[in-house]
Amino acid sequence: MSVFKAYDIRGVVGSELTDELVEKIGYAISKFFNGSDVIVGMDVRTHSFKIAEALSRGLLAGGHVIFIGTSTTPIAHFASQTLQKPAVMITASHNPPEYNGMKIMKSGGLDLESHEIQQLASMLETPPITKRGVVYVNDVLSKYFDYMFNRFGKLDFSIGFDPANAAGVVLKPLLDRVFKKVVAINDYPDGRFPAHLPDPEKAENLRQLRSLVVENKLDVGIALDGDCDRVGIVTSSGEIFRPEKVVYALLNYYARPGDVVVLDVTMPLYLEKVAEKKGVKIIRQRVGHSFQKPTAVKHNALFWAEYSGHIGFREHNYFDDGIYAALKLLSILSEVGITLDEVLKNAPKVYEERIDIRFPDPKKAMGDIKRKISGMEFYEIDGVDIRTKEGRILIRPSNTEPLIRVKIESETKEGFEKLKALLSQLVSL
Repeated sequence: MSVFKAYDIRGVVGSELTDELVEKIGYAISKFFNGSDVIVGMDVRTHSFKIAEALSRGLLAGGHVIFIGTSTTPIAHFASQTLQKPAVMITASHNPPEYNGMKIMKSGGLDLESHEIQQLASMLETPPITKRGVVYVNDVLSKYFDYMFNRFGKLDFSIGFDPANAAGVVLKPLLDRVFKKVVAINDYPDGRFPAHLPDPEKAENLRQLRSLVVENKLDVGIALDGDCDRVGIVTSSGEIFRPEKVVYALLNYYARPGDVVVLDVTMPLYLEKVAEKKGVKIIRQRVGHSFQKPTAVKHNALFWAEYSGHIGFREHNYFDDGIYAALKLLSILSEVGITLDEVLKNAPKVYEERIDIRFPDPKKAMGDIKRKISGMEFYEIDGVDIRTKEGRILIRPSNTEPLIRVKIESETKEGFEKLKALLSQLVSL
């Protein structure tokens, strides 16, 4: 399977992502950006520095490197925007420890789109040894902290923080500065992720944080994925505050009539009803930041959001930044005087489940499914979105792994069970 995915580069280090390939990718990136200086940041994975070395050998064949050290993807976006240079963040986000990869950004911080990543894949060649640039070091981290504090100031919350031993460990000083109290766990760097994988989308990875918040009587818990562009939130009572509930809160307490909001296809249908009552237009788009962000820019959207926890605001250059999203949500709720638990209580009840099914050939599996549903009502924005009177089943291939991702959604428990039975006829679970 190619390491060039729909919106980034990702693979198993050594077998898929070799030093030789990374060096060629570095040179291709330099050519793609016409020899411009390129910013390089990296997460805390055990092989990230090794990847940075190989990448830099390729980049230095065409231009200079601005190294920002251990970082987060949002900080790399921020560096690209403030320095007006293209950037590469070395990360495999939430993937297991044996993976690594690269997220590539144009000058200004917007990611390469899918077709541009494929163009990059066609430009691979061994870099020449005749031209060598220089590696410069830039302290972007402190600038980012100042920017965030100037934007939000002090927030009167006590929080639990779980960066999962991943890149988010560098953000602890910022949180100490913003919040009145921070109780942190798994806040030292360890690319083996000994406590749990850095994926706040999965409930089992929030178990420690939920206990921490309840036992310490904290106001909120914040978890981050491996490179901090996704957020997981826990309420004071230990309930998981899903990204769709973040969108529900933003639609109710932040959006105004006439605003446009971009959501991925997996976000619940009830959000469209909420938006309609508020006079807000919802635009659906494929899963993946390289699809969401350009759509948000095109329509001057207030924000965009994905079910997995990516959220980007117009005022923040549409960068998906987990900490920014958390601070924005908490500052809004603080202003209107409502708690996370109260938002949950007011939100519509939805019965839903997300299932990942591994297939050696997801493309073939999707073809088989489409043949089975030929007589049903379905839509094709990203995979197949099957609609029945009970609700919907969304089936789509993963952009990052050999999986098919399924989401079942219904407003009733009975409807949910019927949809699950239908799914079992379409896919072998």
